[in-house]
Amino acid sequence: MLQYDMEFDPAADRQGDGERDEAAEGSARYAADDEVYVFDDDEVVLAVNVALKTGRPLLLFGPPGSGKSSLAPNVARILGWEYHAHVVTARTEPEDLLWRFDALKRLNDATAKVLNPKISYYYTEGPLWRAFATAETKRSVVLIDEIDKADPDLPNSLLGPLGSLSFPNPWDEETAVSVKPELAPLVVITTNDERELPKPFLRRCIVFELAAPGREHLLKVAESHLGERYEPELAEQVAEHLITVRSRLEDSAAGPSTAEYLDALKASQQLGVRPGTAEWKTLERVTLRKRREGLEPAR
Repeated sequence: MLQYDMEFDPAADRQGDGERDEAAEGSARYAADDEVYVFDDDEVVLAVNVALKTGRPLLLFGPPGSGKSSLAPNVARILGWEYHAHVVTARTEPEDLLWRFDALKRLNDATAKVLNPKISYYYTEGPLWRAFATAETKRSVVLIDEIDKADPDLPNSLLGPLGSLSFPNPWDEETAVSVKPELAPLVVITTNDERELPKPFLRRCIVFELAAPGREHLLKVAESHLGERYEPELAEQVAEHLITVRSRLEDSAAGPSTAEYLDALKASQQLGVRPGTAEWKTLERVTLRKRREGLEPAR
């Protein structure tokens, strides 16, 4: 049992414990992947609280399917905070997390002689700008997903805004966009560890590594996603097949993810294709095995 002064407490998540709104119950829908995160690891809960108390970003490592991307929106939901996300790509510029200037639109407007005299019209607020600007009304959780996809300059570019909780207004150098420390957002950053991150950046983060999901975790996730449709025996059987696939790979981190487990489970349930049947071999191949090397044919 957790015994410290928690700002973030997953036990307060009433909806995550099985309460569903009327619309969800009426449609009997499956929960979307980012709607459910099972906080069954006390250490990750503590890591979130450390990040909140220190004001540092929470940097998450872990294999695919460990829940790196779904943690942030669920923390926001439980805390009742706003949620902003940015998925990093190879073309992401450092400024994109703060703002984006639409030079093409301004050029087109100028050519068409409909140029807006206010330069601010051509700026779009990025996730950190929105989190800073709305903090007086409601605090935010910001997800910066797959930061290792970007140029190494991008992580270092965050040190200034996240350290000072302020950055210059791009069209008015005499003003700044800022937030009070007690209202600062929780910034969650994920990495697939495909590129080494700068050491100065790592020193300014709370770092936590998520483990590949085990059997019990998979079953809890399945129950949270499926609700009344949850079938314990089927969920256990599909989980066992996933673990078997993972165990036969040299790199277990390359094994099937939680999302792939849910795909296999939902398909099995809705199609009536159970493990052990002839059709299961194909279902397992297209959902769990895919093109992973070094695997024997499914039985």
